[in-house]
Amino acid sequence: MATISYLTRRGARYHYRRRLYRRKFVNRPITVPLKTADPLEARRLVCRLSVRWDAMTMMMNERIDRGFMTASEAVALFKRGLDEELGLATAARLDGDGPSDTRTARVLEATYRIAARLAPDTDTISFELLNSFTVGFSDADRHAVVLMLKALAPHRAAAASANACLASIGAPINAATSRDARAQILLAKAEAQARAQLLDRAEVTACGNPMSILLDDNLVMQLRGKASQPARAAPVPAEAPIPTPFLTTDTRRLADVIDGTVADIQASGDWNEDVAQRVRVIDVMGCTAPAPREVCNDVAVGSHV
Repeated sequence: MATISYLTRRGARYHYRRRLYRRKFVNRPITVPLKTADPLEARRLVCRLSVRWDAMTMMMNERIDRGFMTASEAVALFKRGLDEELGLATAARLDGDGPSDTRTARVLEATYRIAARLAPDTDTISFELLNSFTVGFSDADRHAVVLMLKALAPHRAAAASANACLASIGAPINAATSRDARAQILLAKAEAQARAQLLDRAEVTACGNPMSILLDDNLVMQLRGKASQPARAAPVPAEAPIPTPFLTTDTRRLADVIDGTVADIQASGDWNEDVAQRVRVIDVMGCTAPAPREVCNDVAVGSHV
């Protein structure tokens, strides 16, 4: 029986013996009596126990060592943070205290998005990070974001909330998952402040329950899609076509094209060098003919008159 792993014999009975090892937690052998003296039955039982042992060990390692959140856990944390912050952001407006303060919501949105990029123990913020989330902000609003980061320090306060949320949904709590959960909660708060800025939109105010729209991801995407579409310019009415028997209308004056036209006709060999009389006739026709100006122009430009 020495060739069979984890199988030992004490007297006439067989036992399953295996070491439970977990660094910094436990390191001790465990013996399970198989209650049989039959070597064939002992072989069958030891195989079954080994499979069960490995399955339980993998479950323990997953619960202890998993340094990440599953997708469903991350979504659950995001929705919880969005729900709580959206209630705070819209409380004043729904209570009838006046229109929503979009400027404050915009400042808080930038504050939370920057805080999600900061470490919990940091005391400084780079100009590059600040400028990347405050595009289009005035100097006063940019200064307000810095003050909010110093006074509220959401990147520090969110750590305790992240651990509490992880415990409530049964997710593992360690340094990695706490960091990811803190970022999810801060991003959810930023998204809530961004949605609060849509509260005064006509599509939202027309609804009997505006909060249902702001919590619906698909409806929010539709609202933002309408806002991002550029306004269509009014069509420019086409100018009425000028009545003329020709395909195109020449806007040049007849006097401006006489010399060039005569030169082209001469170059073609139709007229001789003495064209003074023809030039005078063309000039008189352009000034006294009753035909429309456009017709005279087109005729003058054409060749072989």
